[in-house]
Amino acid sequence: MDMDVDRRAPAAKFSVVGVDLFSHEDYLVGNYDSQEEAFKIADEHNVKRKGSLDDVYYVYDDCGTYIRGNEAVGQKISP
Repeated sequence: MDMDVDRRAPAAKFSVVGVDLFSHEDYLVGNYDSQEEAFKIADEHNVKRKGSLDDVYYVYDDCGTYIRGNEAVGQKISP
């Protein structure tokens, strides 16, 4: 895992970034063509979280701006 992952997606794409809450490292899950696709991937991963230290997943745009996290599925951890 790379603690210095660039959260900016490539131009006109959206990045899903996972964060290991135990080690505080983050990693790129993938870059997606649409915001909806990135939201779907992040939400699917976040819904599977069972423990407070399970990885959490966030979505960033091509400017590196945070646009969605696990609060979308009713969880309380945010960036």
